[in-house]
Amino acid sequence: MFISAAAAPFILFAGLEGRADIARGFTITLVLGAFLGGVTLAGTRNVHAPARASAALRLAFFGWLLSPLLAAPPLVAATGSFPAGVFEAYSALTTTGSIIVSPEEAGVSITLWRCVLAWLGGLGSLVLAATVFAALDRRGVGLRRTYLLTVEHSDLFTNFGRALRRFGAIYVGLTLTGFMLLLLTGTPPFDSLCLALSGLATSGLTPRSDALGLWMSPASQGVLALICLSGAWNMAVQYDLASRRRITRGSGELRAILVLGLGAGLYVALRGHPGMAYSGALDMVFAVTTAGFQTQAVPVLPLMLLVMVAMAGGSTISTSGGIKMPRILLLLRRAGGELSSLSHPSAAVRTRFIGRPVSDSALAGVWVYALAFPAALGLGAVALGVSGMTFQEALMVSAASLVNAGPLSGVDYATLPPLSLVVSAFIMVLGRLEVLAAAAAIYVIFARD
Repeated sequence: MFISAAAAPFILFAGLEGRADIARGFTITLVLGAFLGGVTLAGTRNVHAPARASAALRLAFFGWLLSPLLAAPPLVAATGSFPAGVFEAYSALTTTGSIIVSPEEAGVSITLWRCVLAWLGGLGSLVLAATVFAALDRRGVGLRRTYLLTVEHSDLFTNFGRALRRFGAIYVGLTLTGFMLLLLTGTPPFDSLCLALSGLATSGLTPRSDALGLWMSPASQGVLALICLSGAWNMAVQYDLASRRRITRGSGELRAILVLGLGAGLYVALRGHPGMAYSGALDMVFAVTTAGFQTQAVPVLPLMLLVMVAMAGGSTISTSGGIKMPRILLLLRRAGGELSSLSHPSAAVRTRFIGRPVSDSALAGVWVYALAFPAALGLGAVALGVSGMTFQEALMVSAASLVNAGPLSGVDYATLPPLSLVVSAFIMVLGRLEVLAAAAAIYVIFARD
């Protein structure tokens, strides 16, 4: 229903551009979305049976797998190819940001549609993180716990409306704030709107194909970095800060991202390029938030380094992809404890995180998450290689798709064969579901509850 409603004004936008084919695509999205959404709402209005975790997993998996197909018709018309249009729909809605047709060729309506889809995908990821994934995480470290929402385990679906209202208010407020700040720093209105939507969703989509430094002021680039940080930082913590003027819970991911950015700027300066230190710092922030924006036509930092850093990602309740920074910080803290126990074998080493002790079983779950991403990266690279890509291209596309940071691959997606686009789109869905949730959903589809 949200995708259908979002498509309605774009019929007029495409018509004003003189693109009747794209307008028909938006009409198809509008009609199909309204019909399927209406039938679903009508058919489930009086259903009160509790939904178990397996049902919620299936909903999340099929939601990410099928919703982009509904958003694809106008993109199919713009690209002139069914595989290319569907790929762009998956890329936008999963906030990956990989494109086949440049913004200049796509036109205003399609460029804005991509950013709107990414914005909706970012909001959807927040809702699922605070409801389905939070309920599944109740036996673990509890990284997704938030006082904003008490998850009802008996019927997870009842949490969606409350999560959407509460996180939606924060999300809209941050978007409007980012839009105004971009305007104040000299960015044109249309560009500001696209970047505010795309930046908060950490999708890396831009209204122009050139690097940011060629058409944005340094101040505007800094504002865009702040928008990406807002998207990658825990939304519950931001609400806590805005409403109570204090933070009652934080895991240090924002501090870690800023340290990485400052470290990258210092590294570039020490390498003899002090004038590029600012760009290097911003590129690092864009990478670790999984936005993937590039400030310079020639990358200041190696793309492989940026992709590997993007594997860490932002917070657990955020629009960013990756393993998630709190898990990385928790594993580093545990590693420090293990080193301490080597020095003092008789000492009792306890791992605490966010003020709470962490059990060995919870740590084992975090380790599984951390190991699942490299495994999925390797399998994805093999599948892409079989589809006809070179090893280097397959590795970069697999990594960038898995962490939902498509622009960091450095690959021209327009040159990829259709099978590679299909494989890449599926990897994007795995990354958006944080791999293990996707694997669990696939399992429960073919197994009994």
